[in-house]
Formats: sequence, structure tokens, C-alpha cells
Amino acid sequence: MFYAIYLVGVVIWILMNIGGGFGNLVNFMDSATAMFILIPCILILFCTKSLSAFGRAFLFAFGKKGGSVAEYKESLLAVKMVMQISGLFGSLGFLIGMFVSLRSLEDFSSAESLGWILLDLPVAMISLFYLLLVWILLLPIGFLLKKHVEKQ
Repeated sequence: MFYAIYLVGVVIWILMNIGGGFGNLVNFMDSATAMFILIPCILILFCTKSLSAFGRAFLFAFGKKGGSVAEYKESLLAVKMVMQISGLFGSLGFLIGMFVSLRSLEDFSSAESLGWILLDLPVAMISLFYLLLVWILLLPIGFLLKKHVEKQ
């Protein structure tokens, strides 16, 4: 239940600080970048047979009781795995974006080149934005699971 309050609070807080509400949210939407981060997360969960444990982590966060300690540990590992793989691919997406931006420049000596780098930087940073969103959503779940595992 408290996780739901956290989610609503975070969404409201982010929208308030973006400025302009939902209209300004369009500047942060990039489905290709989101898929670049989320597809490896889903693949690693599927290949390690941890998809159900990851889903259980959300059930535990929303207040489901009665799971064994082993289930809590497995869910905690799945959450940690998704956080780590999203961190790797979010960082990789940023580096790829920056390399592409720098490679597309022909002349580094002009002020126009600096302008293009400054225009490309926010596009490259969208992958970091999605990475941090994944972490914002999963970090409390990891803490709740770890707290329950250590209590047992």
C-alpha cells in the first residue's frame, strides 16, 4: 500500500518539476531508447527464469503476505538484476549517443560545432533519464524485500 503512495507521489513530483505538466512530458518520450533499456531487462529475466520472481516482487511491495523467505530472496535477486542490467544499458545508450554526436561533427574548431554538441547532449541523456526512472521505481521494492529477508 505504501509503495502505491510512493508511486503516486513520485509521478506528481516529477511532473511538477518538469514544468508545464503533461505537455512538457513529450520532450522526454523516446520509445527506441526505452526499448533499448527494457528489452535486455526482460530478456535477462526470461533467460534466468526470474520473470515470475520479478512479478512477485511487485506483489510483495503492494502488500501481499505469506511468501516464503526463499521467494523473497529470489524476488530481491531479480530486482537487483534488473537494476544492474538497466544501469549497464542506460549507460551504454548514453555513450552510444555521445559517440554518434561527436562522430557526426566535421570541424571542432567552430562555434557551430559546439552548438551541435549542446543540441545532441539532451538526446543522449534520455537514456540516463530512463535508467534513473527504472531505479526510482525499483529501489523501494529492493529495500522492502531486503528488510523482509533480514527480518526472517
